[in-house]
Amino acid sequence: MSLRPITVDAALLVTLNHFASESHDPAVAYTGLTPDQYVALSLSTPRFEATLASAALRVEGREADARLNWEAYVQREQEAARLAHEAIPKTALLADADAIHRIGHQLGLCGECTDQLVSGVVLTLSLGYPYRLADQRHLSLTDLLAQVTTEELTELLRHAAHSARGRTEEAAATLRRMQRAAR
Repeated sequence: MSLRPITVDAALLVTLNHFASESHDPAVAYTGLTPDQYVALSLSTPRFEATLASAALRVEGREADARLNWEAYVQREQEAARLAHEAIPKTALLADADAIHRIGHQLGLCGECTDQLVSGVVLTLSLGYPYRLADQRHLSLTDLLAQVTTEELTELLRHAAHSARGRTEEAAATLRRMQRAAR
């Protein structure tokens, strides 16, 4: 990437501080990880690598390259999530379009809106995959997606719908409710 060592050092510090800050989120404690374990686990994830590369490019003043680097990472993650979603058994809730649309309809969402939100929900679940609960660490992403329950999907869709509509207070309340229920 043709970056100066001092740039990489500065970007590494910013990135480590970012992940260290994230490590104190109550959701991390819910996974059974200590803040140090979370940061150590994060070091081996594609998200850490993409965050570091984008930060280094921004430090160098290469904003467009940083944005393109991050977008490439997101596209890779979306493709991995899509493939995992397609691989789940047809008996799983996330493979049943009719059941998903019924849940969306109960939330006041049209079928197309629900489909768009479900792909975002799947991506969100896949991004959290490295930080899953201790009793789920042996599961593949496909297995994890196959275990999503009706209640979980309802809350995830509700949160995504609130976020998409810019209703941040309701989205935050839904997120808090999901985190409390998970404990």
